[in-house]
Amino acid sequence: MLRSTFQYLVRGINPEREAKLWEDGIHSWEEFDIQHPIQQSLFPEFQEHSSPLASSRTALMAGDVAFFANTLKPREHFRIPLEFPEKTLFLDIETTGLSRHYDVITLVGWSYQDRYHACIRGQDDNALRTALIDAKIVVTFNGSIFDLPFLRIGFSDLELPPVHIDLRFLAKRVGLSGGQKAIEEILGFKRRGVASEIKGEAAPVLWHRYRRGDIEALKLLIEYNHYDIEGMRYIFDKVVSKLLKMNNVPKRICHKVPVFSKPSTLRLVNGEHHSNDENNLIFLPAYRGPIGPSISLKELLPENKFCDNKIVGIDLTGSAARPTGWCLLEGKSASTTCLGTDEELIQATLQSSPHVVSIDSPLSLPRGRISAFDDDPGRKEFGIMRYCERVLKKRGINVYPALIPSMQRLTDRGIKLAAEFRARGIPVIESYPGAAQDIMGIPRKRASLEMLRQGLNEFGVTGEFLERQVSHDELDAITAAIVGAFFWGGRFEALGIEEEEALIIPDLARDPKAWVERRVIGISGPLAAGKTTAARYLENSGYAYTRYSMVLESLRTVGGAKQSRPELQEFGSEIHIRYGQRWLGRRLLESLPKEGSLVIDGLRFPDDHAFLIECFGPAFLHVHVTAQDNIREVRFLDRETSQQGFIQSECHPVESRVKELRNLAHIEVVNDATLESFEHRIAVLGRISRETKSCQ
Repeated sequence: MLRSTFQYLVRGINPEREAKLWEDGIHSWEEFDIQHPIQQSLFPEFQEHSSPLASSRTALMAGDVAFFANTLKPREHFRIPLEFPEKTLFLDIETTGLSRHYDVITLVGWSYQDRYHACIRGQDDNALRTALIDAKIVVTFNGSIFDLPFLRIGFSDLELPPVHIDLRFLAKRVGLSGGQKAIEEILGFKRRGVASEIKGEAAPVLWHRYRRGDIEALKLLIEYNHYDIEGMRYIFDKVVSKLLKMNNVPKRICHKVPVFSKPSTLRLVNGEHHSNDENNLIFLPAYRGPIGPSISLKELLPENKFCDNKIVGIDLTGSAARPTGWCLLEGKSASTTCLGTDEELIQATLQSSPHVVSIDSPLSLPRGRISAFDDDPGRKEFGIMRYCERVLKKRGINVYPALIPSMQRLTDRGIKLAAEFRARGIPVIESYPGAAQDIMGIPRKRASLEMLRQGLNEFGVTGEFLERQVSHDELDAITAAIVGAFFWGGRFEALGIEEEEALIIPDLARDPKAWVERRVIGISGPLAAGKTTAARYLENSGYAYTRYSMVLESLRTVGGAKQSRPELQEFGSEIHIRYGQRWLGRRLLESLPKEGSLVIDGLRFPDDHAFLIECFGPAFLHVHVTAQDNIREVRFLDRETSQQGFIQSECHPVESRVKELRNLAHIEVVNDATLESFEHRIAVLGRISRETKSCQ
């Protein structure tokens, strides 16, 4: 075919002029030379080098495929394998999933010179490297997006052929779209045997089965890969035939098509071998690598560091009419059920008194949106997808945008449910079990419900779900709770921007030391109980200090005038109603250093407690300071300069929920005695261990 190619090899010849040459009976470079002789050069020694066709002849004789790859436009690269079929390699990989960020290659299969080969993860890859160096053309299906980027990550310094032909895009030129199997069916390629029934999402499950000792699963995986490659060879021949016909290429030129009609054989043998032998046997070794997830629950929450964690996981549905999976992960034991209404979810969760609730549902809207539904005036400008979803998409993890029509009711319900929990002082994080399972190396429920159950058990979770039949919603609720464990243990990544709530996903590489060893103390209590005295004492001990009223003062200060208590209370009430405590909390954190010990004075709402746990996890220690009413009133009157009385100040709406914080606090400190005794208690408080706090 290359000997009949003129476009781009001869200056000034485009596809239309090339077709006209063929129509005029010019089918080769030699015939072109006869019909269009090149004027002799005044310098004969340079004549051969001055002819583009002469350069093409030289490259063809030398097998210089790179010359044609650089000269022809990519859409014409399909002509190169027709000239160099013996240097054309068909390649397909199998992986644990679709994400180059988290998943790995399990198998590389290739067909070269009509022989099929396979490189299994953990085996010597020399045969693969040798074949890729010797080949000049590599053919894949969707390889430009999937196979080749995976190969570059999975094999260091891998040398790939200079020409790559992606059949997915080549097939589109003849009107064939969709996945490889769909195109095979249209073109008439038949898969046979058990492997013919395997779908792409089953390949990771086969690998997981092989890791657990099932050699037959590896055999099926290789057979599936072999069929994929044979299918690609078939597609190439059929698509190229159609392309040549569409372009009216004379039969004299394309008489060599089909090129890859000879099928390659597959011979599998159980046992060990370092490479495929001359009989083209592929050996199936027993798996000797690690089994199960790459991290365990015990590593996240070691028993010698923590009391039993209590984490609730919720796999939320968009309607109370459909059951929602609910899980309490207590220590390593998971108990699950299915619940319906929000009230049922709230009551079950309140009774469990969890450290954190992890909800599988979007818990925020895209930046700029004010409603989950399409009547939102910002629908067109701000779209339907959040930052966290864009990040996951880029990393190859399948995720639905928060506000596609099928997700709108779920997102709306999730946001409202999270607000209800936080208003009661229960911290909430957003999780995505599918992403967590991908990162942990556990098959998703769509791939295999049983493998998901087994993977959760291998992670270290026990419970009735191992003995009785549970729904996929309950298994995802367990995974959501596990994300809470990653959060609590400091092995997580928070994907989000300020205008949107963060999505929490496991981060196996993160060092949790800074997260678990930091000290952050929040102090609540009624008026004049001694909150600021305690906080200032800790400030003098090295803690960075701030208080909620300082943020209000900075927002409301006019001309440098000091704000009175009544003015700040009114302003605080306005902020709470208009923006909410989370907004105020974010402003508060802007004034604090990113590292080191912190003390935060003046928590007034259960939302504050929830927010600070969401920000600092187990590093946060909530202290509630109390004193007898008559003592507090005396202190108040001694220091208060405004005309507002003690009762009036304490009854203001911004103080109305302070009493609820007493039940949420980790520690209560009574300040009824001397200043010295109070400071002594605070000094002890500043040195309190994280383990002690977690057990309160």
